[in-house]
Amino acid sequence: SARNELILEIVRRIIGFLSIIGSSFIVSDIVKKVHDGNGTDPYQRIMLVLSMFDIIYSIFVPFGGTWMVPKGTGWRWAVGNTASCSAQGFFYIFGAFGELFYQAAISLNILLLIVFGWTQEKFAKKVEKPMHVIIITVVLIIAIVPLAFQSYNPFCGQCIPTLVWKCSIKDEKESCNWVSRGTYRIIQVTD
Repeated sequence: SARNELILEIVRRIIGFLSIIGSSFIVSDIVKKVHDGNGTDPYQRIMLVLSMFDIIYSIFVPFGGTWMVPKGTGWRWAVGNTASCSAQGFFYIFGAFGELFYQAAISLNILLLIVFGWTQEKFAKKVEKPMHVIIITVVLIIAIVPLAFQSYNPFCGQCIPTLVWKCSIKDEKESCNWVSRGTYRIIQVTD
């Protein structure tokens, strides 16, 4: 119902705003430590980047919500266009996968510290720098590929990578065409 949709949009924006505030406190605390000349360990640096990815994700997805969806889609408060939809989709994937991989990085850090008896210094020397380069590179690639194929499209009030198939049966053969932003016949699959 329209009432439930309105409640969902308001709750999403409140949750997004609170996430931005919480992650901003983490970023501020770690940056303040560096500014004051106090060193940071790999765990804190991982948390710094994880929190930055969370801020990006929260701005564009729960807080940005349907504002970035093209207004012709019929979603409540949709005032965006194709460019804002692509931006939301890019930062949705960039932020979500960045958070996911940095959660794995925290787990790896703790695993090596507790189970294998590593120190934070050993982790910093052997793992940390290549880990940051690999994660950020992979996340950028994952987010850029749908952008290059223009497959960030509105879906359920958000812009995410979607493939839309239009299928028909002609002369007892099924034919499916991939539709992306109104461009037909990018890929044709015939049975």
